[in-house]
Amino acid sequence: MGKVTGIAGRFGARYGMSLRRKWKEIMEKRYADHVCPYCKTEGKVVRIAAGIWYCKKCKTKWAGLAYTPY
Repeated sequence: MGKVTGIAGRFGARYGMSLRRKWKEIMEKRYADHVCPYCKTEGKVVRIAAGIWYCKKCKTKWAGLAYTPY
């Protein structure tokens, strides 16, 4: 039985463990459910581009961080 690698499993044995671990932490934050700062709804926030976030419920668009909306 092999290790559970999560989202970084796509890289296999390439790029080194420390780099894969850092990438995994960032991507888990990026794809987590986020709360809209305007309507306070969780799970409806999506990233349009790096730093641009959008709420599907209240249709608000705002600038945030590259991988998290606030």
